[in-house]
Amino acid sequence: MKVYEAETMEIVGRFLAHRLDFPDCIAALDSALTRFIPRLTGEESTRLRIVMSANNEIVMKEMERRGPPENTSCGLLHD
Repeated sequence: MKVYEAETMEIVGRFLAHRLDFPDCIAALDSALTRFIPRLTGEESTRLRIVMSANNEIVMKEMERRGPPENTSCGLLHD
């Protein structure tokens, strides 16, 4: 569990330092979770939910702080 926590703290730190964009941050957090799940014990499941919720809250607050993307057009919508 400590390895997972350290890895996700590093990922979130890179996101907060603008070294990862939002999609890459989410992909990195998902990847860390995928590597951790096979080793998860029953006692760690509660702690895992706490860490995941905390990471989610930090990332979402940062996205809110940054505001909407400057270019929201994905080329699919036409005026």
